[in-house]
Amino acid sequence: MSKELSTRATSATESQTLRIASKAKAMKQQGIDVISLSTGEPDFNTPDCAKRAAKEAIESNFTHYTDANGIYELRAAVADKFRKENNISASTPETVLITSGAKQAIMNVLGAICNDGDEVIIPSPFWVSYPAMVTLSGGIPIIISAGIDQHFKITPKQLSEALTPKTKCVIINSPNNPTGAMYTREELSELADVLEKHDCYILSDEIYEKIIYGNIEHCSIGSFPKLAGRVLTVNGVSKAYAMTGWRVGFLQAPSDIMKEAAKVQGQTTSHPSSIAQIASLSAVLDAAEDVEKMRLSFVRRRELICSLLDEIPSVQYMKPDGSFYVFVDVSSALSNDVNSSSALCEMLLEKYHLALVPGEAFGIDGFVRISFAASEDVIYKALDRFKRGIMDVLASKIPQ
Repeated sequence: MSKELSTRATSATESQTLRIASKAKAMKQQGIDVISLSTGEPDFNTPDCAKRAAKEAIESNFTHYTDANGIYELRAAVADKFRKENNISASTPETVLITSGAKQAIMNVLGAICNDGDEVIIPSPFWVSYPAMVTLSGGIPIIISAGIDQHFKITPKQLSEALTPKTKCVIINSPNNPTGAMYTREELSELADVLEKHDCYILSDEIYEKIIYGNIEHCSIGSFPKLAGRVLTVNGVSKAYAMTGWRVGFLQAPSDIMKEAAKVQGQTTSHPSSIAQIASLSAVLDAAEDVEKMRLSFVRRRELICSLLDEIPSVQYMKPDGSFYVFVDVSSALSNDVNSSSALCEMLLEKYHLALVPGEAFGIDGFVRISFAASEDVIYKALDRFKRGIMDVLASKIPQ
């Protein structure tokens, strides 16, 4: 009997954000004063309406299997949200799948559409899990790089040159993790013009949709009629509603794709927790005020962290349009001894007890991702440690 392991599994990389967060937690357990701005998790509490709904669901014994696609009431509320807020007119309860987090929605889609050797285009910087998820689905990640000079957004020309007969899907993430960059409606329309001529799917990850700062209006690429029937839109309650641990995501997809994605889910996890679905329904229907309060807090935190970054020499950044991250260019601050963003993050964690995620995890060296999903007091302390670490590296570059 062969003991050879799956090449798909062994080829996929470990999530660096989870690895760094785990190491930071282990250091904390040893009594070390570690500040972690490495994970993508709001520090706010779940809205009270959602918590009350969950308690009521438990008391009423709503604790058994639900429809494998998710409870109808939640699918209907999500479909209504997609129609009204995202202008995806074809959305109905039958085209919505409720998943165990947005990550599972993406994995379901890739499992439904990818065959061995299919290419999936991923703009870089990218969320750490995209390439691994494509690999696990049998696909081949094709990376398009878009640096800070492009505001971290790919151009129609780049997209056109990357498309081949093997392209099965293109992933769009706006607002973007890790950069906070957002595509304007005009920019998405230009990309849609390119995609209209190519027979592939478009997976639009919009999980940070409600955490935006007013510079650019959020636009769903699924709202363009020219791409009707080809866009797979992913969202969920994790970020906007501070419900990361509840693990509920949404997928809106054409009925033929929905059928296959639901089949993948049915044969792996089945539906999300019945309790979490009820809590999510309440959040979607009744937590708009809570969402806005959290967004306004993120507005203040964005201004604070950007003002503190302005005081640090040899780093640059683009002010995020959305999400709760700043992607900081530290390439000018690297040295012979600390010669990569991974090395810098290791030094910051070991010496200054500050946990950040290196740019390599997102497909680009010379950057670090800093989350400002933390209190203002924590942000002050973290940026002081970051500044001292940068000054330490800069000092080592000065000839003695």
